Amino acid sequence: MIGLAAGLVAGGLAGWFAARLAARRARRIASDTGPAAGPHLLPDPALDWLRRAHGALGIWVSEEAGETDEPRTERVVDAEQLSVAQIAAVDRRLERAREQEQGGGERIDGGTLVYRAHAGIAVAMLLPDAAGVDALGAAERDLDRLLEGARQRPQIVALAQARSQEAALESVGSVGLRLAYQLERSVGSEIVVVAREPSGVRVVGVSGLGDRRTLDAVLPPDSELARVATGAAGLTLTEGDALGGVVADRRQRQGRTLLAPIGLGRDVVGAVSIHLPSGIEPIGAARTELLETLAEAAPRLRRALEADQAKRAMTIDPLTSLAHRRGLDQVMRRQDMRRGALILADLDNFKQLNDALGHPAGDAALVHFARILREQVRAGDTPARTGGEEFAIWLPDASLELGIRIAERIRIKLGTTPWDWKGRHWPLSASFGVAACPDTSRSLENLYAQADAALFVAKRSGRNRVEAAGRS
Repeated sequence: MIGLAAGLVAGGLAGWFAARLAARRARRIASDTGPAAGPHLLPDPALDWLRRAHGALGIWVSEEAGETDEPRTERVVDAEQLSVAQIAAVDRRLERAREQEQGGGERIDGGTLVYRAHAGIAVAMLLPDAAGVDALGAAERDLDRLLEGARQRPQIVALAQARSQEAALESVGSVGLRLAYQLERSVGSEIVVVAREPSGVRVVGVSGLGDRRTLDAVLPPDSELARVATGAAGLTLTEGDALGGVVADRRQRQGRTLLAPIGLGRDVVGAVSIHLPSGIEPIGAARTELLETLAEAAPRLRRALEADQAKRAMTIDPLTSLAHRRGLDQVMRRQDMRRGALILADLDNFKQLNDALGHPAGDAALVHFARILREQVRAGDTPARTGGEEFAIWLPDASLELGIRIAERIRIKLGTTPWDWKGRHWPLSASFGVAACPDTSRSLENLYAQADAALFVAKRSGRNRVEAAGRS
């Protein structure tokens, strides 16, 4: 019963869970001790089955979030036997385990906590004090399965969504993800797929054995994998970090890594990183299959990149490479969750800058501000230039308080980053208005007007400040 429950959690119900996760966010368990679970965590029925199978007091799945947000935690607990303080204590212990990638077991107030952590995800099970050695061993084995299932959940969901599309509508992400999983099935090892885009070489696919924190990261141009993806280097066998340290605490696996281009000559559109635990490069039939797989993927990835560029041209501001107003509206409309914060920003005294230094200087200042926006927002946020010196940032699933903090961080960064035009220093500042749903409005449609009103107050109150919308 126990092995079957964990097996279902890790894989057997993948399609059913993918459909559930695509339709709604996982609901919060014990709402007074942590934030709601994100859509890539497991829904509570599977965790409850596992808890009942072990007679456990609680099951936890916790995942790190961006630096400005709280960790996302899904937990199913026996509320009659555990207090809020005990639940919060496990949350804190799990956070330390996640940061240090620890695993083990220890006695705590309430029972024996068994936990596992890897690649930013931690899982735990709280067993009653009476649990014996056999029960602890079974819990450890099933937590290993649960951790693997939690790590693969985003890829499973993305694959389920990708398969619902026509092949002609493949996205860059779906091509990268499918290729990563196809190669992982062939070689049984960690795969990373990158694509060559105008903005740089970006990670577009990570297999189930890989570290998905690298997904969507833009590689340093001098990293080995980026050089292969741009055609500057060919097939390469390396022992270092081929991704150039895009995840600071990413642990290096033993063995070597094979880097292979996707495409030939000047027509290289990306590359793959294939971890080789044995250090032995594929030969014979295995090498032929690998090269054929990459050759088959090259035209699909090329078509997806071209389609993505054409789509971006319709929604991206050509000067700053941020979304424009239409692109921002599209992003806000397609959000499944009905919660988020909107920041509107205006560069202060922009007309004076244009009059004094000229319009090329004004354009350079806009590009400078856009760069700061990209650096200061979270990975899932959407910064946009909505017209002239006007900008907006959409923060999905963010509170008003978080929106204010991010706006303030951007304001300070802009004011403390020197900027000059052809040797002439010019201080830059901006004013900000923030609104959020459901904090200031029950509807996302009202956020723009509310944030604009708050921005007006900021400008009338002396500029270079952040104002929040009133509640309604």
